[in-house]
Amino acid sequence: MRACLVAAAVAASLLASGAFAAGYVAPDGRTEAQLVAAHVLPDPAHPGVVNPAVTPATQARTICTQTPAGHKPIEGELDHRLSIEDGGAPADPANLWWMIYADRYGARVKDVLETKLSRRVCAGTLGLGEARQALLGNWLVAYQKYVGPLPK
Repeated sequence: MRACLVAAAVAASLLASGAFAAGYVAPDGRTEAQLVAAHVLPDPAHPGVVNPAVTPATQARTICTQTPAGHKPIEGELDHRLSIEDGGAPADPANLWWMIYADRYGARVKDVLETKLSRRVCAGTLGLGEARQALLGNWLVAYQKYVGPLPK
């Protein structure tokens, strides 16, 4: 409860400082400050960090070469074989591969497994090594073991 009050006070302070778009209200009635306090929107204190290697001059060979021939960027994502949340290397090419969205077992389904494993590791109910093995093997099998039936 105290953490919620502190987060609300921080969000209110940020709203007063002009860090948010004044007057924004989400469809569910919450203000931008309330959404930050609820950890739905990012706290403006965490502005994001730009990769200095990606510039207009380098974009063709840095971020625009990740989509396989015959696909468009909107069709999938550059996925981490071993998710960052389970200790995978964020930028190592050996940990990156193209994963499609549209398949019933696409990237968004794998995201569910990654989060489930990470939460279990952090709760102490699953070892880090076991979580990593689950992701490095056939992740569909791991999904069924740790999440439940695959989407039909």
